[in-house]
Amino acid sequence: MPYTPTVRGRQLARELRHLREQAGMTGEQAAAKMDWEQSKISRMETAKMRITSGEVMELCETYGIDGGKREQLIQLARSARQRDWWREYSDYVKKGFIDFLAFEAEARTSHGYEAQVIPGILQCEEYARAILIGTQQRGSDEVDRNVEVRVARQQRVTQSTDPLNVWAVIDEAVLHRVGERPAAMIAQLKHLLVLGELGNVSIQVLPYRAGIHAAIDGPFVLLTFDGYPDLLYIEHLVGCVYLEKPAETDQGRLIFDHLRSAALNTSDSTVLIREKVKELSR
Repeated sequence: MPYTPTVRGRQLARELRHLREQAGMTGEQAAAKMDWEQSKISRMETAKMRITSGEVMELCETYGIDGGKREQLIQLARSARQRDWWREYSDYVKKGFIDFLAFEAEARTSHGYEAQVIPGILQCEEYARAILIGTQQRGSDEVDRNVEVRVARQQRVTQSTDPLNVWAVIDEAVLHRVGERPAAMIAQLKHLLVLGELGNVSIQVLPYRAGIHAAIDGPFVLLTFDGYPDLLYIEHLVGCVYLEKPAETDQGRLIFDHLRSAALNTSDSTVLIREKVKELSR
């Protein structure tokens, strides 16, 4: 299985590169001093391999790092190697999406826009299953596993300690895309109402009357972290794109701010969702 770095792993990689530069060494010089291949230093500093606590100790000795900073890096290496829940689903989800699950699991906030379906992290089991079956591109086992992924992701939202803060702007068209399973949509909309009561969840509906808007090019998710740069995630038909440059993530933030301004506020969005539940329940 290809190595998928967590945010902790990427943070460790950046720290090690910074320490090498502080020590005034090139990658070649550090590798020669440790009798390693230069490519190993490069893979470490670009988060393309797992780094053991022993390797961190060797690097710290080479760079002259000791005390509290050394212990901090060792602990970071240990936590970066922990096996997270999402790794077992790597054979079932869209190519590249496993990276997103790793990032989302460590994010502080998730701000996103969705134009076609309820955002995956807010989906209930019935709706998720209906959506996955409706695509007609997955076998029953793959559907089951993808439903499990959505349910597991949501635990980060509903947990009582250190929950993920989610702000979702959903196009009004999503509420009308019921499909052949209206009961699944009813369950989903009721689920949104419950999630919307949580202090860490904000849901806004972008109404039809908003017309042409800032995210007309499509959905996206902007993740923010503690101690790590923001990440802009854009999904497409066969994969996904991750953007980390400040100019790119700043653009994503600006677009999201425009969407929030154009959308119904959370209270009016709740009213609209309740009305849709009543309509479908008749």
